Amino acid sequence: MVKHFEIMNRREEEISRIIEQLSKQTDGFENPKIVMIGGYALRAFTSLSRYTRDCEFVLKKCDGWNLDKIQKLLPKVLSTECFEKRDSYGFLRRIRILKVDGRSVKISIDFMEGEVRGRTEEQIFFITETFLQKTKKVKIPIAEKMAEIYVPDYADYLVLKLMSARPSDIRDIAALVWKNGVPEDLKERAKKALAHPEILEKNMKSIIDDISDKRFLDSWKGTFVTTEFTETAKEQVLKELKKLS
Repeated sequence: MVKHFEIMNRREEEISRIIEQLSKQTDGFENPKIVMIGGYALRAFTSLSRYTRDCEFVLKKCDGWNLDKIQKLLPKVLSTECFEKRDSYGFLRRIRILKVDGRSVKISIDFMEGEVRGRTEEQIFFITETFLQKTKKVKIPIAEKMAEIYVPDYADYLVLKLMSARPSDIRDIAALVWKNGVPEDLKERAKKALAHPEILEKNMKSIIDDISDKRFLDSWKGTFVTTEFTETAKEQVLKELKKLS
């Protein structure tokens, strides 16, 4: 029987190869400028990391579409699951089904141009020139290699996580706030970056409720496979987050 970590490692190896190829074809993610968000970008802000099958990127909206160029650059082994272009944003998802000892293992590479859109109409984050100027290029571990990639400014990355507030995002939020705190200007940044900044206040209750739950500690440890995070650390995170509510 294939072990879970073997499947996860196989996913990461494939994603590492795709990122390496895309970097070469875009002059190190400069042309067009591509910024990593999502679970892999978490590794830029903390030594903690978690496995994820999705690798997510954002680009600024251009005249025409950067996504058309990205679509042509990606390896042919990736099939197109979704490709849509609207007035102010576009979305491209390319996937690959890997075979690991007879089991099917899926990876997906997502590109969002112009805006990051969540599950509701309120979840809209603008990818602007200001956002791009604040990004930084870092090296993060993926599989056995180090990938050099742009990631958002910490405050922007945290706003993205707070806007989404899925269970996996909430565990990431706890890790981020524990290790880095909450930027003093977070609310001001959110007002400029979000179409509906009030969503942060709306989400904050469920985020605090989830982290306060007595089962959260075990869930967090299961995700990051470490016992570092304690009740004391959890209370520290809650204290910081309650300043935003």
